[in-house]
Amino acid sequence: MKRMLTLSLLAALLLSASAFAVEGPRKSSGLFFPHYYADGGTGSVICVTNTNTDESYCPTTDYKRGDIVAHYIYIDGADWREFDRYEFLTPGDTLCVIADQHNPEMGEGFLVVVAVDPSTWEPVVFEHLIGTSIMADADLNVMWQYTPYGINAENSETECTLTETDNDGDGALDFDNSEYSYLPESVLIPSFFEERGNFGNRLTLVTTAGGRYDAEVRWLFYNNIETVYSRTQFIRCWWTGALSEISQIVTRLGGDEEELGRAPVETGWAIATGGRVLDGSGNPVNNLTAPLLGVFSQFITGTDFSAGDALYIDGDIDGFEVPDGDLDHVLP
Repeated sequence: MKRMLTLSLLAALLLSASAFAVEGPRKSSGLFFPHYYADGGTGSVICVTNTNTDESYCPTTDYKRGDIVAHYIYIDGADWREFDRYEFLTPGDTLCVIADQHNPEMGEGFLVVVAVDPSTWEPVVFEHLIGTSIMADADLNVMWQYTPYGINAENSETECTLTETDNDGDGALDFDNSEYSYLPESVLIPSFFEERGNFGNRLTLVTTAGGRYDAEVRWLFYNNIETVYSRTQFIRCWWTGALSEISQIVTRLGGDEEELGRAPVETGWAIATGGRVLDGSGNPVNNLTAPLLGVFSQFITGTDFSAGDALYIDGDIDGFEVPDGDLDHVLP
């Protein structure tokens, strides 16, 4: 009888699971890298791959069905300058570039890569791009890497004549769930080591409200016994730093000290949600939202340990526009 109940329960679980899809990185028409670092010593290796392997010739365009151009839009995290590059990707092609060579004008910031029609040079539906960002030293020794966020186009894909994404004809990449997918309202750090001794970390946040405005980030930090601490942070477009720069609570979580046995450190997790957008006078700007994206890495000084990845996401919210290659609300 017990075995029959177990089999029935397993069948029920499998049946219920079939109604849900496993979420994870997906091929898309664009990639959002929250953090690149360009330096002669340590820097980012940005890799973009075209997974469309269709070699069929299209007489109307004089290109193969799998041909695409990748438009790289680099934004400097300090002064919001933009630097653009275009790279042609053949079917099944992959390209890895070192950030300080591909973009010699900037130190660090964020990067958006979108698919562009090689015939018209317009952004198009091309759900075949994947990528990764690898943090390496001057000898290309890999320290850690993360997967960029996929930007999915909401139009249907065609074979030879690529579908343009600019539904409203404004020359902008609209992240409004009409042209491209919404951006997340919240990001989550699944776990972090308490900043104590030689345990350290680095967080990067991007909000597309832009460089003219201060975006509110509302934080909830949890320790390992479910105690929650709230903090508020304001960032202007792009921010990077240690968690302790947001709240000193991450240096003394006050949880279960025995969780990791003899290790002299506790763990916690956190969630950040975009809030108000303020102008230079501190007044709310009602027509702007503050979606969030980010990357989090951890390390132990004096050792070879370092690890990082893009943050988990939650919620959907209207994003930002890129009119004619210039990030709206970002450039002064």
